Amino acid sequence: MKKFEFPLSRIRDYKNILLDREKNVLVGLMMEKNNINDRMDELEEQFEKVNNEMHDEMRQGLNVTKIRLYEAQKNGMREEKRLLGERLEFLQVSIDRQQERVSSLKRDVSGYDNLEAKKREEYNKELAKEQDLVISEFVAQKYTREHRSG
Repeated sequence: MKKFEFPLSRIRDYKNILLDREKNVLVGLMMEKNNINDRMDELEEQFEKVNNEMHDEMRQGLNVTKIRLYEAQKNGMREEKRLLGERLEFLQVSIDRQQERVSSLKRDVSGYDNLEAKKREEYNKELAKEQDLVISEFVAQKYTREHRSG
Protein backbone atom coordinates (compact mmCIF):
# COMPACT_ATOMS: atom_id res chain seq x y z
CA MET A 1 0.00 0.00 0.00
CA LYS A 2 1.28 3.45 -0.82
CA LYS A 3 2.30 5.96 1.84
CA PHE A 4 -0.47 8.05 3.47
CA GLU A 5 -1.08 11.31 1.71
CA PHE A 6 -3.70 13.86 2.74
CA PRO A 7 -5.02 15.38 -0.51
CA LEU A 8 -6.18 18.61 1.18
CA SER A 9 -2.87 19.32 2.92
CA ARG A 10 -1.99 22.10 0.46
CA ILE A 11 -5.28 23.86 1.16
CA ARG A 12 -4.77 23.45 4.91
CA ASP A 13 -1.21 24.79 4.61
CA TYR A 14 -2.52 27.79 2.66
CA LYS A 15 -5.17 28.41 5.33
CA ASN A 16 -2.43 28.22 7.98
CA ILE A 17 -0.44 30.87 6.11
CA LEU A 18 -3.55 33.06 5.96
CA LEU A 19 -4.17 32.44 9.65
CA ASP A 20 -0.64 33.56 10.53
CA ARG A 21 -1.07 36.72 8.44
CA GLU A 22 -4.40 37.55 10.03
CA LYS A 23 -2.97 36.95 13.51
CA ASN A 24 -0.14 39.38 12.69
CA VAL A 25 -2.67 41.99 11.55
CA LEU A 26 -4.60 41.48 14.80
CA VAL A 27 -1.42 41.90 16.86
CA GLY A 28 -0.67 45.13 14.99
CA LEU A 29 -4.14 46.50 15.67
CA MET A 30 -3.89 45.60 19.34
CA MET A 31 -0.47 47.23 19.62
CA GLU A 32 -1.85 50.40 18.06
CA LYS A 33 -4.75 50.33 20.53
CA ASN A 34 -2.32 49.94 23.45
CA ASN A 35 -0.19 52.82 22.13
CA ILE A 36 -3.25 55.06 21.89
CA ASN A 37 -4.32 54.13 25.41
CA ASP A 38 -0.80 54.94 26.64
CA ARG A 39 -0.90 58.28 24.82
CA MET A 40 -4.29 59.08 26.34
CA ASP A 41 -2.89 58.34 29.80
CA GLU A 42 0.05 60.65 29.07
CA LEU A 43 -2.32 63.38 27.92
CA GLU A 44 -4.35 63.01 31.12
CA GLU A 45 -1.21 63.42 33.22
CA GLN A 46 -0.05 66.41 31.15
CA PHE A 47 -3.48 67.99 31.42
CA GLU A 48 -3.44 67.67 35.20
CA LYS A 49 0.09 69.10 35.33
CA VAL A 50 -0.79 72.09 33.13
CA ASN A 51 -4.03 72.67 35.05
CA ASN A 52 -2.20 72.60 38.40
CA GLU A 53 0.50 74.98 37.10
CA MET A 54 -2.16 77.36 35.85
CA HIS A 55 -3.99 77.36 39.19
CA ASP A 56 -0.73 77.84 41.12
CA GLU A 57 0.21 80.81 38.95
CA MET A 58 -3.32 82.24 39.17
CA ARG A 59 -2.99 82.37 42.96
CA GLN A 60 0.17 84.43 42.55
CA GLY A 61 -1.41 86.68 39.96
CA LEU A 62 -1.49 85.75 36.29
CA ASN A 63 -2.06 87.97 33.29
CA VAL A 64 -4.75 87.25 30.70
CA THR A 65 -2.24 86.28 27.99
CA LYS A 66 -0.73 83.57 30.14
CA ILE A 67 -4.21 82.27 31.07
CA ARG A 68 -5.10 82.07 27.38
CA LEU A 69 -1.87 80.19 26.71
CA TYR A 70 -2.72 77.62 29.39
CA GLU A 71 -6.28 77.31 28.10
CA ALA A 72 -4.99 76.82 24.54
CA GLN A 73 -2.69 74.03 25.79
CA LYS A 74 -5.57 72.38 27.62
CA ASN A 75 -7.87 72.72 24.60
CA GLY A 76 -5.20 71.17 22.38
CA MET A 77 -4.92 68.22 24.76
CA ARG A 78 -8.71 67.84 24.89
CA GLU A 79 -8.88 67.83 21.10
CA GLU A 80 -6.08 65.31 20.77
CA LYS A 81 -7.80 63.11 23.35
CA ARG A 82 -11.10 63.37 21.47
CA LEU A 83 -9.42 62.39 18.19
CA LEU A 84 -7.66 59.50 19.89
CA GLY A 85 -10.99 58.38 21.32
CA GLU A 86 -12.49 58.32 17.83
CA ARG A 87 -9.51 56.35 16.59
CA LEU A 88 -9.93 53.90 19.48
CA GLU A 89 -13.58 53.32 18.55
CA PHE A 90 -12.60 52.62 14.94
CA LEU A 91 -9.77 50.35 16.09
CA GLN A 92 -12.08 48.37 18.36
CA VAL A 93 -14.42 47.70 15.43
CA SER A 94 -11.41 46.65 13.34
CA ILE A 95 -10.12 44.41 16.14
CA ASP A 96 -13.52 42.75 16.52
CA ARG A 97 -13.67 42.05 12.77
CA GLN A 98 -10.11 40.79 12.75
CA GLN A 99 -10.78 38.48 15.70
CA GLU A 100 -13.71 37.00 13.76
CA ARG A 101 -11.45 36.43 10.72
CA VAL A 102 -8.87 34.71 12.91
CA SER A 103 -11.55 32.57 14.59
CA SER A 104 -13.01 31.56 11.24
CA LEU A 105 -9.60 30.56 9.87
CA LYS A 106 -8.83 28.64 13.08
CA ARG A 107 -12.08 26.70 12.60
CA ASP A 108 -11.17 25.99 8.96
CA VAL A 109 -7.68 24.75 9.85
CA SER A 110 -9.05 22.69 12.73
CA GLY A 111 -11.59 21.13 10.36
CA TYR A 112 -8.82 20.14 7.96
CA ASP A 113 -6.75 18.77 10.84
CA ASN A 114 -9.69 16.69 12.07
CA LEU A 115 -10.39 15.43 8.56
CA GLU A 116 -6.75 14.45 8.14
CA ALA A 117 -6.80 12.58 11.45
CA LYS A 118 -9.93 10.71 10.36
CA LYS A 119 -8.43 9.86 6.95
CA ARG A 120 -5.18 8.75 8.58
CA GLU A 121 -7.13 6.48 10.93
CA GLU A 122 -9.00 4.99 7.95
CA TYR A 123 -5.69 4.52 6.14
CA ASN A 124 -4.16 2.77 9.15
CA LYS A 125 -7.17 0.44 9.39
CA GLU A 126 -6.87 -0.44 5.70
CA LEU A 127 -3.14 -0.95 6.11
CA ALA A 128 -3.73 -3.29 9.05
CA LYS A 129 -6.31 -5.25 7.02
CA GLU A 130 -3.88 -5.51 4.14
CA GLN A 131 -1.10 -6.71 6.42
CA ASP A 132 -3.46 -9.26 8.00
CA LEU A 133 -4.37 -10.51 4.54
CA VAL A 134 -0.70 -10.87 3.55
CA ILE A 135 0.04 -12.78 6.76
CA SER A 136 -3.01 -15.02 6.22
CA GLU A 137 -1.95 -15.77 2.64
CA PHE A 138 1.58 -16.52 3.79
CA VAL A 139 0.35 -18.88 6.49
CA ALA A 140 -2.06 -20.54 4.05
CA GLN A 141 0.69 -21.03 1.46
CA LYS A 142 3.04 -22.43 4.07
CA TYR A 143 0.34 -24.77 5.34
CA THR A 144 -0.45 -25.90 1.78
CA ARG A 145 3.24 -26.59 1.02
CA GLU A 146 3.69 -28.53 4.23
CA HIS A 147 0.66 -30.72 3.54
CA ARG A 148 1.67 -31.36 -0.10
CA SER A 149 5.16 -32.40 0.86
CA GLY A 150 4.26 -34.19 3.95
